[in-house]
Amino acid sequence: MRSTTILAALCAATALTLTACGTDGTGPHKDAPAKGSAPAKETTSAPGIEALTGPQIINRALKTTKSATSLTIDMDAIIDGAPMKYHMSSDNKGECTGRMTVDGGTVRLIKTGHTAYMKYDAAFWRSQGGKDGEAAAKLIGDRWTKADASGADAKDLTAMCDSDQLLAGFSAADNAARKGGPATVDGRPAITVTESEGDETYTAYIATEGKPYLLKLVTKGGKEPGTLRLGDFDRPVGAKAPTGDIVDLDTLGD
Repeated sequence: MRSTTILAALCAATALTLTACGTDGTGPHKDAPAKGSAPAKETTSAPGIEALTGPQIINRALKTTKSATSLTIDMDAIIDGAPMKYHMSSDNKGECTGRMTVDGGTVRLIKTGHTAYMKYDAAFWRSQGGKDGEAAAKLIGDRWTKADASGADAKDLTAMCDSDQLLAGFSAADNAARKGGPATVDGRPAITVTESEGDETYTAYIATEGKPYLLKLVTKGGKEPGTLRLGDFDRPVGAKAPTGDIVDLDTLGD
């Protein structure tokens, strides 16, 4: 990896993982902690991270973040020319819960065990266009659907449910990160580290209290600006199967 592109590669790796679901856009916006709620205190501190160099700071942050057993990712960005909103809590056992916004339509996703549960709103069905979208809207409506998590109807979506897979691009490497000043992310003290490539600038915010997690990554300029937020590290995901009338996609055509 070239020395100036570690944050660019991180953005690209995350965006590619999130868009691999066969939908064009996805995004964040909190399902999770209520605004103003205080983050849990970490038990391991990172004394003196501010004294490290820019490359040392980002490499430590990537290593620490990748070690998390679970996390929540919020993303609000332009990907492949389209708005993408995404919110997902996932762990390294493949459990997840969250939602994505695609072409104005929203998909809610829960994966627990070997089953994926998906709920599509009316705007999503309309975005599919043609007779297929209309037929699905009439047949399924706003009910939850379920499918084998590894089957054709769910595997692209559930690729986002494994936090280890989502963090696969978080690899330390030689880089030319520039250390910035102090900042806060949702009230949590942080330090900024910045890299540039072409007309794009990437700014990472790393926690300076507790473990040095990557808390936020902002891309400005270029064709795919956006913000990535990370939190709820090592917290239980709490994915639970929905109840009620659920459409089984695996037997729908039988």
